[in-house]
Amino acid sequence: MSHPVRRRAPQTPAGRHTRTVREALDWLGRIGALTVPWPVAHLVLGSAWLVGASAGSLALGSLLGVRILAPRHRFGLLERRRLRAYHRAETKNLAARLPVDGDLGSETHEERLRAGYGFVGPSFSASGSLRDDGPIVDALADVLRSGEKVMLMGEPGSGKSLVAGLVFARLADEFAASPRKAPCPVFLHLNAMRPDTRPADSGATRAEEQAAWLRDQLAAEVALPEPRRLARQLARGRVVLICDGLDEAPVMRSPHLLTSIVPEPLFGLFQAPSLLTSRTAFYSIYVDATRLMSGFTSTGRLLPLRFEDQGERFLRWYAEARGRADLAGQLIKVIGGNPSLREVVARPLVLRMTAEVLLDLIADDHQADSFLTVGHGAETSAVYSRYIDTWLQREQEKEPSKLTWWQKGQLIECVAWEIFSKSLASGRGWGHFELKDLLVEGDELRRITERWLASSIRVEGGVDEVCREIADRSFLIISSDRRRYRFAHKSFFEFCVARHVVGCLDERRPGLRAARAELLVHPLPDEVIDFVRELLAAVTADPERRAATEATFLAILADVDIDAGTGQLMAAQQAANLAPIVAGQETMERLRSGALFNEHPFLQRAVAVADALHHDRHELLDEFVKRMERDHEAESFHMGYNRIYYGDQAFGDGQWLDDNHPECGRFFRASIRHLTSPAYRYIRVMDLYSLRTLLGNPDRRRYLLGHETPTLRNLAGLLDEPDPVLGEEYDRQRLLLRGEIRALLPDRSPRSAAG
Repeated sequence: MSHPVRRRAPQTPAGRHTRTVREALDWLGRIGALTVPWPVAHLVLGSAWLVGASAGSLALGSLLGVRILAPRHRFGLLERRRLRAYHRAETKNLAARLPVDGDLGSETHEERLRAGYGFVGPSFSASGSLRDDGPIVDALADVLRSGEKVMLMGEPGSGKSLVAGLVFARLADEFAASPRKAPCPVFLHLNAMRPDTRPADSGATRAEEQAAWLRDQLAAEVALPEPRRLARQLARGRVVLICDGLDEAPVMRSPHLLTSIVPEPLFGLFQAPSLLTSRTAFYSIYVDATRLMSGFTSTGRLLPLRFEDQGERFLRWYAEARGRADLAGQLIKVIGGNPSLREVVARPLVLRMTAEVLLDLIADDHQADSFLTVGHGAETSAVYSRYIDTWLQREQEKEPSKLTWWQKGQLIECVAWEIFSKSLASGRGWGHFELKDLLVEGDELRRITERWLASSIRVEGGVDEVCREIADRSFLIISSDRRRYRFAHKSFFEFCVARHVVGCLDERRPGLRAARAELLVHPLPDEVIDFVRELLAAVTADPERRAATEATFLAILADVDIDAGTGQLMAAQQAANLAPIVAGQETMERLRSGALFNEHPFLQRAVAVADALHHDRHELLDEFVKRMERDHEAESFHMGYNRIYYGDQAFGDGQWLDDNHPECGRFFRASIRHLTSPAYRYIRVMDLYSLRTLLGNPDRRRYLLGHETPTLRNLAGLLDEPDPVLGEEYDRQRLLLRGEIRALLPDRSPRSAAG
């Protein structure tokens, strides 16, 4: 296509020099992430001044240099070049995690990410300025452009990181199109944050310290402006923070203070427009009602995918992307015909993994519909197991290895267990992981590999070779500082910890069974224990594995000295809680009778909870609740364990007993979550009693009235509905709690006043 030729006006010498300087700066900007030190900037400014002076225009030359290199309230030319290069690199990094390579020729960052995932746009609920009447990426981008902050929550694998990446890509595209007007997004992977090593008293303002912290975190990806200028950009809303994975960030909290969940520098940065993602359970228990949320005017919650709409669309896209569009109908039929599996794939990550697993089975003429037994309740762990094993087998086929694929899997599980074990320090809650828990240093990975090689047989290759194999061809990925490793997704880490535990409990050597108590001396977090329960449920399908695992639990209960310390008591408690999953009828009767542990209240509680969760029987739990009403020690074990588990109480030498401190917000919110979750239906009688006990303590009642009044009012309404299936004790506790709440918070509605 031809373009009209325009006649150029004659240029003055100053104009030609100005154009030369501008072209030179433009060329410098193309070479990538180039930091311009202030002496160099001053030199260029001086050059621009001389150019202007030579033409008799001093002011114009100075202004030109300032506007090009370092505008006061926006990014300069070189900075914009660096930021656009950073956006391209970050999009490439995000695209590398997608199931299908995005189109490298896509015109925008967002198109590439969408093409690589087959994004179906999850439904979501919203509050504040966030609107739920349109696509989620549009809604989030609108809120951030307006200068506000939004918290995005979802279950593990619900697509939080993908949505955050798409919002980042949308804003990056807008910045590339109009860098003078659009804000610049930066992406913070909170699971890869580095510790703050700057001196405490640097002489900088608080805003400058926060800007310096942000600059340090992204130093490996992009050279941001120096702290003073960056602080001004943040204050003016010129930078948008996309922060992914609050539940994986460092946790800084005292056992007796409701403090911030995140490091102080990051907390301060939330004054800028921000999108923060978190697991729903972590948010509900540890974040809600803290000062962290005071500046977040909007919240969003990702909802499960609807299989008949979003799930089927994704499966058709995935089959076509894999070149097997003809198999889409079979994929939909297999998943659609399994009610439990259809519920599992409501999370995008599991949907993607399930699609890959089943498509491979169908393509290889296997019976995919027999891979998962309908309704056995272990679909999630079955998908994770098959996905990981298949992935390792594919890597094995690419090139020869000193390890078999199953040996590599065992070593990966050992690495996960070692990462988990090092985090088990006193004075912390147990329901989450801190940043340091998810990472393994390079030299530590080497030590783990050395120990594993020493205990393994028929393994060829030295430590260095095996370490390279694990680091380069497994689910471990290197972090941004090139020295530490983490798992590609937090749920893979949690699953590998669980599979290590269950594999070790399948002990065929009777003399070593009692020693497996070491796996259970610390409470397993919720996310891990969920996988453990599913894997144990799958064990019951194999008579030999079931019998060996049952025998291991019985050996632990018979040999452990529960008076020897908190760890031994915890091992017995977890053995009593998990044994009912694999127990035969005779063992189950012995557990229910209390013959295995002399009715110790902590162990009686464990069996009662397991009977309710896994056998839908509430009778034992009803009896334990009645015991707590008359037995202070039983109540203290129950309250203390839960307050320690959820982080309200320090872990010390108190044998898991309640320390009677007033802090109880996290335990309170966990109990509320149980009352609203179908998975915990049969233990609700215990949650009702827990809430009554919290409100019965004057200090804790005062604390809850000061922090949780709206939740208490909602709870009173929730308790209006009976549940006949749960029996008389549940109904008694329900009515007692409802009356106690209404006595504390009388109804002040116009209707009640008129009455």
